[in-house]
Amino acid sequence: MDRRSRTPGAFGFLPSLSSLAPLVGVVVVAGALVAAVELTIAAFSSAGIGSIAQRNLYSMLISVGVIAAGVGVLWTATNRLGISLALVAAGMSFTLMLHIRKVQLIDRPLMPWDFLEWRQVTSLAPTLLPGGGAVVALGSGLLLVALCAALVRAVALGRPRFPLSWGMRRNLALVSVASLLGVIFQQHLPIGRIFNRFGIYHQVWDQRSNYRVNGLTLMMLWNWEGLRLDPGAAYSEERVYAALGSSPGVIPSAPPAPVDVVILMAESLWDPTRLGVPLSADPLPFFRSLLSSHSSGALISPGFGGGTANSEFELLTGMSSSFVPQGAFPYQHYLLRPVDALPSLFRRAGYRTVAIHPFHAFYWSRDLVYPLLGFDAFQSLTDFPSPRLEGPWVSDEEVVDHVLDELSDERQPHFVMAVTMSTHGPYNLPLTGQERIDVLGTKLSPPNQLLVKNYANKLLQMDTALERLVRRLESRKRRTLLVVFGDHLPMLGLDYASYREAGYFAEPWTDAQRERMAEVPVVLWTNYPVPRQDIHMSISMLTPRILETAGLRPPAFFAFVSELSKVLPVVRGDVLRTASGEYLPAEDHGATAPRAWADWMRRYRLLTYDRLVGENFSAARTREAVSTYGARPCLNAANTSGAKGDGPRSVGCPKGRRPTLERRFARPAPRGASIQAHRP
Repeated sequence: MDRRSRTPGAFGFLPSLSSLAPLVGVVVVAGALVAAVELTIAAFSSAGIGSIAQRNLYSMLISVGVIAAGVGVLWTATNRLGISLALVAAGMSFTLMLHIRKVQLIDRPLMPWDFLEWRQVTSLAPTLLPGGGAVVALGSGLLLVALCAALVRAVALGRPRFPLSWGMRRNLALVSVASLLGVIFQQHLPIGRIFNRFGIYHQVWDQRSNYRVNGLTLMMLWNWEGLRLDPGAAYSEERVYAALGSSPGVIPSAPPAPVDVVILMAESLWDPTRLGVPLSADPLPFFRSLLSSHSSGALISPGFGGGTANSEFELLTGMSSSFVPQGAFPYQHYLLRPVDALPSLFRRAGYRTVAIHPFHAFYWSRDLVYPLLGFDAFQSLTDFPSPRLEGPWVSDEEVVDHVLDELSDERQPHFVMAVTMSTHGPYNLPLTGQERIDVLGTKLSPPNQLLVKNYANKLLQMDTALERLVRRLESRKRRTLLVVFGDHLPMLGLDYASYREAGYFAEPWTDAQRERMAEVPVVLWTNYPVPRQDIHMSISMLTPRILETAGLRPPAFFAFVSELSKVLPVVRGDVLRTASGEYLPAEDHGATAPRAWADWMRRYRLLTYDRLVGENFSAARTREAVSTYGARPCLNAANTSGAKGDGPRSVGCPKGRRPTLERRFARPAPRGASIQAHRP
């Protein structure tokens, strides 16, 4: 008996009307799944179930087609319709759960690349889920293994209830894959015009609005392509030089009396007295005492309640993370080669450059990124044997010990970047009885009082460690610059619970509100006289000021950022403000209108593209290269093209001659070990 007789109900090349019933069923189930997902998201949102009205109906219909096509791909692969539907439903449920949880925690939607950060999620699970993190991780792993085993067994031994002939499997696979590819790449195809006609746009500039209008399915699907950077204009060496307004400049030299530079990025450093909730004592007495006598003010963080890596990226590189897709992290997705940054500039000026962070080296890919930024060494959690703890985290006193130990060797100047952990959440852990600060009054509910009380007492411990560091630096003979700032505001409850209850935050969002919820304190302390300045700018704008305060002349890109800060001091993904206080449309980051501020933003975007994924034409050059080959055409070692086998790129050099280049890193050294560099 031939194959067709064994499967009389199989769908052929041209299925009969009755055979279309399972296909119609797939579409109906897909519609039910999309509706269930979007209704659940709306129900758990701060706006309530009524927010479902924000969805674009046509986007929802396309989402149904996407889910149906996904089922079709699995159906043709397994020839098991029930299993295919179950897998898609399980995947959508899992994604829905993660999306809702992320929105509750930091008010940002789930992104496809979040699934690449599994190591970070598992490392934090025991803390975010006290007592149950390991159980959850183990249970999820076992469940996944069981599901895979059941799937393999069902496909191998089960009898398909709705079998497909080989012809139908081929046709269904082609239609399903073509449909998915057409939707994913619609903005590059003629079909994109049809989408736009029905109000369907991939709102990459505002991912919150993206999922509220297009739904979770389309947002996730479109963002798989969303890591591509846009230069915002035609890209060439000449346009990069035009954006700089000059040649790239030379690598700065240290002054005759070098300045040691210490950057202390304190986890979630913020002033809780701004909530308007009375506390029994000031949690930041020493830090506050520094503000009046040293340059200080506020920095605008690119994130809220998390995303430390982007704050770190902005400070070290002078680039704005607002030019990458929302939810993306340059550390994870774009920093794949050496770039000019504070540590690399100081290292090439003769400094020893060290990063200190008492957590896993792999977190935010620091073990891979730090060598590319120019750090000689990285001290991570493994370099803190038997440390003192504050809650689940390494104490800031331990970090101060490591900083002072580095500075004790005065044979060469130092650039030290320390990222603390003790003030990291969660803040709902049980009280220990040793707290010295209480929350007074009844303005906050008991759960939120616990959050603020724990946070305030963590800050007090950080403040004590900071005072010890400053007292030791005061007694040093070598001139020293200490920069202290917070990476983002603390997450005091789901959906801004403590901020809402205290009256510090209230919807609807305004530009002023967004800026306020991103302001973190900063102080530039020195043991030598420096004119005091008020600071209010994005974190990326502080980079050239650090160079100048340390006596190093900023190369052209950093000089550009310095000038930009005088025109647009606040550049954030959702906030754009001029020096005069005028808020501008943030979605016009790549505006084409002939406005002065828009031109500044086009130049900033183009230079960021050049340094992250372009040819790096804007990188500073060695003095030897400039003296040998002139001011403009020959680029230094930082200008790597990224092409395999191409080696360091030299643009415009005489044939057969290339400038002396620094060797750069392809891999990090072992954790805690010195990262060796070969200098010319």
